[in-house]
Amino acid sequence: MSRPRLTLIVNNAVSCRDRGTEGAQESWANRLDPYALKANAAKLWSAYFRARFNSPRDVALFCDVSFQTAHNWWGAVTAPTSHTALLVMLTDPDATAFFQSELKRAA
Repeated sequence: MSRPRLTLIVNNAVSCRDRGTEGAQESWANRLDPYALKANAAKLWSAYFRARFNSPRDVALFCDVSFQTAHNWWGAVTAPTSHTALLVMLTDPDATAFFQSELKRAA
């Protein structure tokens, strides 16, 4: 069984200089500072957990982590690891909107 592959589709029929393509182009790096995101991740996650849960205990039960770990997230000492972030994104349909609004507010 072969693994899925990423396919790049290029449209050479439209030149970048054609009318309607003059819009300002921004890369993710111009819209989002990865270093700032990393530096503020614990604060962002703390805000999320405080908005969604009533206590660090509730966070610990939902994320299946120790109370100390949940307490560290609650207090913005540390941020969750990737599997916890995936759990949140897959179970809370409003999580993405929450983080986008927090990032816009901070900018």
